[in-house]
Amino acid sequence: MSSEFNNEEESPGFMLWRVTNLWQKAIRNALEPYELTHPQFVLLFSCKWLNEHNGQTGITQVQLAQHAQIDVNVTSQVLRTLEKKGYIERRPHPADSRANVISVTKAGDTAASQAVQAVEAEDRAFFSGLGHEVGQLNRLLLQLAKR
Repeated sequence: MSSEFNNEEESPGFMLWRVTNLWQKAIRNALEPYELTHPQFVLLFSCKWLNEHNGQTGITQVQLAQHAQIDVNVTSQVLRTLEKKGYIERRPHPADSRANVISVTKAGDTAASQAVQAVEAEDRAFFSGLGHEVGQLNRLLLQLAKR
């Protein structure tokens, strides 16, 4: 087998894979007490955040999927689960008969507010080894995300 890298630490893709898996495991553990998967948390908190910051009383599934960078079909499945848990409500869009407006319930707001504290605490702990360089990591990740 040939590779341009002498070892795994030279491969940015492999290292990103390793770190991502470690971080996802830490986040799964942080979310376990709230009985939320990571995609459920991301969509629930994103819905809460978008509703609070966009000055709207609801957003569409497509808007939510675009914001979270999650496939629309996956978003639909996750929202169905969040709706069953009583965390979100979907109602017909007033201007687009093909769309639903998604809003966070009181129970969903509470769950999202508590879970985000656990996620952010885990993020601080996970990335604490970088010290002040965490800002540089964010800039580099943003640069990659804009591709």
